[in-house]
Amino acid sequence: MSVTPAAVSEQGSEGLEPPFSPTIVVEMLRQLDKTIRAHLLYLNNHNNPTYVRAVEQTKAAFVALWEETDAVQLMVTDTALEWHGVKVLDEPTKASDSLPWMFFKDGLRELSLQPGFEERELLDFLAIIPKVRRALPNEDDLLTLLWESEFAHLKYRYVDVSDEGGGLESSTEPGRWPKADGVAADDPKQAVLEAKAEAEAAGAAGGTAEDQKPSGIVRMDDFDTTLYFLDEKEVEYLRRETLREYATDLRRAVLDSLLDIFEFQLDPLVRAEVLADLEALMLHLLSAGEFSTVAYLLREASLTLERARDVQPETKARLGSLAARLSEPAALSQLLEAMDVAPTLPSSTDLNELFAQLHPSALATIFAWLPRAQSHGLRPLLEGAASRIAESATGELVKLIGDPARDVALEAVRRCGAMRTAAGVPAMARLLEGDDRELRLAVLTSLTDIGSPGALQAMERALGDSDRDVRVLAARSLMTRQYRPALARVEATVKGREIRDADRTERLAFFELFGTLCGDGGVPYLDGLLNAKGGLFARKEDPELRASAAVALGRIGTASAREALQRAEGDKDVIVRNAVGRALRGGGA
Repeated sequence: MSVTPAAVSEQGSEGLEPPFSPTIVVEMLRQLDKTIRAHLLYLNNHNNPTYVRAVEQTKAAFVALWEETDAVQLMVTDTALEWHGVKVLDEPTKASDSLPWMFFKDGLRELSLQPGFEERELLDFLAIIPKVRRALPNEDDLLTLLWESEFAHLKYRYVDVSDEGGGLESSTEPGRWPKADGVAADDPKQAVLEAKAEAEAAGAAGGTAEDQKPSGIVRMDDFDTTLYFLDEKEVEYLRRETLREYATDLRRAVLDSLLDIFEFQLDPLVRAEVLADLEALMLHLLSAGEFSTVAYLLREASLTLERARDVQPETKARLGSLAARLSEPAALSQLLEAMDVAPTLPSSTDLNELFAQLHPSALATIFAWLPRAQSHGLRPLLEGAASRIAESATGELVKLIGDPARDVALEAVRRCGAMRTAAGVPAMARLLEGDDRELRLAVLTSLTDIGSPGALQAMERALGDSDRDVRVLAARSLMTRQYRPALARVEATVKGREIRDADRTERLAFFELFGTLCGDGGVPYLDGLLNAKGGLFARKEDPELRASAAVALGRIGTASAREALQRAEGDKDVIVRNAVGRALRGGGA
């Protein structure tokens, strides 16, 4: 890019000096061009520090400019942007990435920027540039994208580059350059100069401002007042209807028209053409972030299929698969990734409406995204979508318990527990035989929440798990549920040799479970451990084992259990004595 403030155009050569130094405008455009290039370079990562810094520097350049003026009007040629006759941005090569050429080839001839553009509208303007540079012949051009963005602080004038007919009359279309006699419509500077010369000639001839009024302009002063003007109610009605008309979402109106054509036109070719338009519109709306409108399309498409007559099977399947295609892993993953890296998310209402249209097949993709989503705003929306789909599609949820992807299976297990889905117990029981320790612990937690007989049976089998934490969690879960059918297995463990080599936490967990389940039938054995009297050479049990027996007697809580504890109140071993005291007071270990 070359910037040549010294090179003045024809207007500058007439002696019209700029109101202030062009350097400030040059610097603003130079920084804007750098930011556009940074936007293209970091198109999928707008949190990159280099891109963020470029945007901030551009905003600062605009702030410095607004200290000198309240508006900047730039004339557009094929190779340059001019301000008061000065070329403030010169791109003589007409390269594809040239900003003047991109504006000029789409018909833009004058650009006006006002204070406030550097805020939200700057980001919207940056988002338009990649779409224009990558646009195919049948996609929206620059003027269409500018019109859709509804800029408040960016104004423009243009010519219709595709119009091969005669020129427009003055003010026929706001913002569009008219063709003067003998002047090409794509030469706005010459048109301005000739209009100015005509106005000066009319003034020199003594004409009034009214005489100089361009033809085709209608003014209220040209008409006499009438007795039959609108009353207040009619004016209010027109005001309301105007507001309603402007508030109407034209995108939804277009979708309604297409769906109506599909419903009432029985010709298969017409319906196929409508389907192609709907598919193209859906992609366009998704890329534009119009998620609420996409959700509306999916809902209305389903209703249209119910009402339409004589729909061919392949056509019906194609229209009905719009939501299914959005729910496919590839499409949904791409959509979620774009949301996750976006600097701002659409409203939660729009996203919830879109997620409500997803098919149960989307549940696996959502489960896979939950642990790796970085956006704090996206995560709760995904949680809500997962809950809604899981509640309405229990079969899909149960199927995902056995999914090969660990994150998906783990999330499915947790959801089954939270929803107390007994149908998922057999699948979770099979996971207890796997090698994933974290997954087995999650299964035990969910089985405890479900609490069905099948869930408790699966937990009982986990008492013999190879991992100590799994065995402890299984014992505590069974104690919470007071599952008496596990007594035989627990008693065998408490009386076996392995429990003596276990650590204190595991030993206490099994003895507490034994005391919870055995009742008075277990008192003799526990009393023997706690108060065993040996001969001279007899070896007393380990203090930790005796303390565990005291805890189990405290869990039993019957009269005979308390008598056994009272006999050990004065035991010489402090560990045993403390355990007995807590058991008598009803406390834990």
